[in-house]
Amino acid sequence: MKIGLLGGSFNPVHNGHIKLAQTALDSFDLDKILFLPSGNHPLKKYKNILPIEIRYDLTKKVIASKPRFEISRLDMETETPSYTKLLVMRLNKIFPDDKFYFIAGSDIISELKKWHDYKWLLNNIEFIIAHRPDIDKTRWSELEYVDKLNFMEMKPINISSTMIRKMIVKGKDISLLVPANIKNELITLYTR
Repeated sequence: MKIGLLGGSFNPVHNGHIKLAQTALDSFDLDKILFLPSGNHPLKKYKNILPIEIRYDLTKKVIASKPRFEISRLDMETETPSYTKLLVMRLNKIFPDDKFYFIAGSDIISELKKWHDYKWLLNNIEFIIAHRPDIDKTRWSELEYVDKLNFMEMKPINISSTMIRKMIVKGKDISLLVPANIKNELITLYTR
């Protein structure tokens, strides 16, 4: 089975995450997408982050109607930083015969060399990079690993979790940015 991995803080999950997952599923003929909310991201320190259980529940509600989207707790319950290599090793024990595709935006391309044991990752999983058609791929040509990345062209998604949180605090409408079934709950959660 070909399994797409979409990790992140999901603080909150939004329409951009869903579009990214669906595009990867369709473009690479994946069997399913595994959403992996992160409990302890090693490269990001967040302020105003919702508890992991709330972020998990919100993500679960959003993907409930999509049979090829699943959610996992595998990246949630770690006290040490949640390194992708360790996550993939845990996944390999559960799904020993499956192939994994890590889905991310092109912003990770130059950051990838900072990841824990990134060379191991490049040799053990596939990377699907959402690439804006207006950005020239040759700008990363000096990176020795760029030829190991699978590029997926898609229109930019101008949505971020930070933007959504700020809009909620300012009382602005977020209807076009988040799935309808969690909108009111998000407003309540981020205005407490």
